[in-house]
Amino acid sequence: MKKRTNHTKIITALAIALLMTTVFGGCGAQKDSAKETEPVISSDPISTEASAAKSEAGTETEIETGNVTETESGIETGRQDGERFEDVIILEGMEETVKYEHVRNEKIGVELDYDYESFNRQSASNCERFVFCYDDPADPQNYFEVTCRAEDADTAAASISEALSKEYDIIKESQVLDRAGSCIHIDASCAKDGKGTPDLLQAVYIIPAADGCRVATVHYTFEGAEGIGSRIRYIMNTLVVIESHVEKLSIAGTWQTATMEYTADGEMYPEYYVRFNDSTIDYGHMKNGVFESDHTNKIVSAEEIRPGKYKVQAETTDGKKYTYQTCEEDDSVLEYFETWNEDDFPTMYRGGESLSRIEE
Repeated sequence: MKKRTNHTKIITALAIALLMTTVFGGCGAQKDSAKETEPVISSDPISTEASAAKSEAGTETEIETGNVTETESGIETGRQDGERFEDVIILEGMEETVKYEHVRNEKIGVELDYDYESFNRQSASNCERFVFCYDDPADPQNYFEVTCRAEDADTAAASISEALSKEYDIIKESQVLDRAGSCIHIDASCAKDGKGTPDLLQAVYIIPAADGCRVATVHYTFEGAEGIGSRIRYIMNTLVVIESHVEKLSIAGTWQTATMEYTADGEMYPEYYVRFNDSTIDYGHMKNGVFESDHTNKIVSAEEIRPGKYKVQAETTDGKKYTYQTCEEDDSVLEYFETWNEDDFPTMYRGGESLSRIEE
């Protein structure tokens, strides 16, 4: 009996050893396979729980574990806006404990985590920006920001590429982010016409969404590319696109162009009367006090940049891009700029196409 018992124990021990070898061998194989297809952005502070849950749950459409829930429409964490926690990242080959704050902005439609000891959060009506703590908050050079745009990803990528190509030799390609999925990546790290590396570097990620796209911009100095850039990439890697709840912005009143025309009998009247809707700008004429639309342009984005002051980016049917922005000195005037790029506003201002409000 004693010999049989020892023999049984030996067989049991061998079985356990074989099981352990199989389990860890399998994990290693899965890890190597994942490494071959890992996305450009990696090392997500909150992705470990989600990955483990997905592995255990197989092909189920909804997975919930800890603070992370994954559904067919994307990943959402259970963390609330402003919730803080710690995690470990790798910088220059060394582990570093980082204090994160969770951001959940349903208006823009994003969730992410940022290193609140290294970056200051700046929130606006259509933007989340995270500025390096030693930068000038009013004029930062090292920051990460996310905006929500109503246009589709391809259209946004085209306009962003056009703007960046004035100063950079850009590279545009498709990429896959760990949490946000497929995107269009625009790299702007080479000066125009092959003139070396510029002082300021940019990388833009345009992520398709059901309501348009999300545009994530990484902006940093050449000197900060290694340290600050790495920290920003960790933030970028936590980005998740969620359903946005953007309130439609409609600018009240009837407006008129500054450009005037004359009738045959010499009377003067505006070239167009203008009205703003949730997603369009209507240009027309007044007949017996009634507005009649002549043509309509599409609003791509609209925001109230400050109380009573608006910025509207629109596009004509033939693809011409322009911006209306409230005059700093007079809320009843919308200045017209023949571009979306604010850097070009001084040279692209067109006074004759600016608007004045004639009735509330």
